[in-house]
Amino acid sequence: MKLHKVILAFMMLVGLAQAEAKLTAELWGSEGNQRVQLDQLIKKIDTVGYSTVAANKDIQVHYYNKFKESTLEMISFFGLVNKEALRPLLLKNPDFGAYAPYNFFGYKILDKAKDDNTWYGHLAPNTMLDIIGEQDADARKAFTDMVGSFDELVKKEMKPTMSKRFEHTKPLPKNGLTRLVKKFEKPDDMEEFVEDFVMDHDGRFSKHNFIIAGFIDFKFEYSDMDLEFDKYDAYWVSLLCHFEFSNSIFNRGLPEAGMFAPCSVYFYIPKGTNELHVGYASVDNWINALNFTDQKRIDYMRAIDAEVVETFKEMGFEVVTLGKD
Repeated sequence: MKLHKVILAFMMLVGLAQAEAKLTAELWGSEGNQRVQLDQLIKKIDTVGYSTVAANKDIQVHYYNKFKESTLEMISFFGLVNKEALRPLLLKNPDFGAYAPYNFFGYKILDKAKDDNTWYGHLAPNTMLDIIGEQDADARKAFTDMVGSFDELVKKEMKPTMSKRFEHTKPLPKNGLTRLVKKFEKPDDMEEFVEDFVMDHDGRFSKHNFIIAGFIDFKFEYSDMDLEFDKYDAYWVSLLCHFEFSNSIFNRGLPEAGMFAPCSVYFYIPKGTNELHVGYASVDNWINALNFTDQKRIDYMRAIDAEVVETFKEMGFEVVTLGKD
């Protein structure tokens, strides 16, 4: 009788562990090198309302030129936005900027005997939504539907023949976003203020070996489209990349972690205020969502993440520690 209870308790624990496993992402696969096919896919995304903020292709070439390491035959990143679908979401919750754009990527390793397929995809919509902490059911559905329209195009054009799931058993961080804020003196010309800030930001981060891999000014874009976006005096997103950091992960056995890169860092000034807000998804999301266990690698990732915070502090920002601002 006691043995029966022990077995039952064990089965319940196993079942609980399985139930707690959550989808991080599902990548699709096609045989051989699909670089050309991915490029052709991206040329058609306007048919479902999308455009690219940036297309960073064949990054393995840069890894080899800089670090003389080569385990990847191909790895490319495409920052995707559906500007019209995003606008009501950004107006509701500025934290959607962490995935505006979101990253679609593809990779193929060099070791054909081990894997001769190209894998492509992005973080699952629920993962992105959980990271930004969005709770509203309507907003979650709108974002999921927006991503789903792109996924349908991928399936139609790429015709994947396989897929693989990435699941996590560790919960995502309670606060998936790092948020900071800086007070400033209101300028006479907001556009000039933003331009000067962006130049200063890019210069400071380049000194820390970061690269700006893409940029979009949503305030400008919506003005150009004659769409209302008056909740903000300014709103833009920079794509931040650190080559040494990404090479140490993607080129050393974990190319699938490319689903988290590059990092969308979003900036906004609420209308009529003198506060510049910034936010982005922390690397603890990578660590938990992909079940990282190598402590040396984890420590390095957190050190680079801390360097981002320190650079913003040098610019006068303070970390927002309690809830949303």
